[in-house]
Amino acid sequence: MTAAPSQEVLDAFGAGRSSEPLPGGEGLAFRVGEIVLKRVHDPAEAEWVQSLLSGIEQNGFRVPAPMTTRAGGWLHDGWSASRFIEDLRPAAPRWYDIARWGLQFGDAAQQARPPDTDALRRRTHRWAVADRVAWGETAKDLAPPAEEARQALTALLIPGRSSGDHLVHGDLSGNVFVDPSGVPVVLDVSPYLRDRRWAMAIVVADAVLWNGADLAIARRFAQESDDRDLLGRALIFRLVAEQLADEPRHGAMLEPYRRVHRALI
Repeated sequence: MTAAPSQEVLDAFGAGRSSEPLPGGEGLAFRVGEIVLKRVHDPAEAEWVQSLLSGIEQNGFRVPAPMTTRAGGWLHDGWSASRFIEDLRPAAPRWYDIARWGLQFGDAAQQARPPDTDALRRRTHRWAVADRVAWGETAKDLAPPAEEARQALTALLIPGRSSGDHLVHGDLSGNVFVDPSGVPVVLDVSPYLRDRRWAMAIVVADAVLWNGADLAIARRFAQESDDRDLLGRALIFRLVAEQLADEPRHGAMLEPYRRVHRALI
């Protein structure tokens, strides 16, 4: 878990003086009264996302309202801020609902996205690298067992497929909640410019890899060749991102990937 925000950061956002860590995620978020402060991985990406969320039309879903500093910026010393939403319940394991709400969010985000996307294209963190590997835009050396698993998954892909340019949330599975009124709330936006349904494919991959969902979910999603391709790329995305982590959340285990691959071939 990261260290709590400093008093300087609290003051910059007009927050109180007592912060508490929020559970889940990577241990980067802290609640300070009605404000959530989060340590960001990539400042340019975080500013881009905060700008996006400030203008998105929340039709059928909610997002926490992004906050500026007292000086008017989106960040201070590597921290962003948003309004806390009370009494949220995880939407998981409602995978179909999560995927559907993710498409809703992605469509609204596509309409609101800032025109300059250089902040996304310049990213170098492990998820951005894994995304590019999944779409054949870069290569990354992996340990031989992981590379063997990645190569096996490429059999699911359509060679030369266009990657698309639709804004998608690439980490919906654990970041969609439901408020007391039953409205979905989308948190921790991980933006990618890809095929619209790639967000759904990642939800399916997460469900069967790490959350005990029946493999029938993956088989149903992958019935058409286009969606089979998307699921293959989602699996490669997750595999490479895990392999590049300093402390992999799921232990960088390869058997879940092999198991899903066997179910799809």
